[in-house]
Amino acid sequence: MTTIVWDGTTLATDSLISVNGSTYNHAQKLFQLDSGEWVAFAGEQQEWWEVMEWLNAGAPRNDKPHVTRVEMIIAGPDGVFEMFNKLVRIPVSGPVAYGTGWKWALAAIDHGKSAIEAVEYAKTRDHDTGGEVQSVTPATRAGVPFETMMRDVEAQPEPATT
Repeated sequence: MTTIVWDGTTLATDSLISVNGSTYNHAQKLFQLDSGEWVAFAGEQQEWWEVMEWLNAGAPRNDKPHVTRVEMIIAGPDGVFEMFNKLVRIPVSGPVAYGTGWKWALAAIDHGKSAIEAVEYAKTRDHDTGGEVQSVTPATRAGVPFETMMRDVEAQPEPATT
């Protein structure tokens, strides 16, 4: 699996790929999408590529790929979101972590560590987290409460129909 962390400013992940508890390889887990957003993945590696193609195609509602084991954090100019198997963006308003090392990473965040330091700590406790830490500090509207985002959306006038 892996560990992915958002601490409010930085998105970080490890690079270890493991299969059934055995080290398999190291890989890129942090990607920049065509939209300029950044995404970090945990879960089944082969499903990441399907999800990235779908996101880069504009995430058409009626053309979602079928995925069963994927967790991700997406950060960009419009905010920070978590997304799971149903591929629905859920706004994030504070630190989050996913993957097998998530508990260790959040404990590190609770003790004042950065996202990078949280992944480093998870590497010492979780056998499925390891390798080089990958990170980015994107420009975001992080921390915008869900209610505020909904007010922004609801405040926009409906397009006129003729």
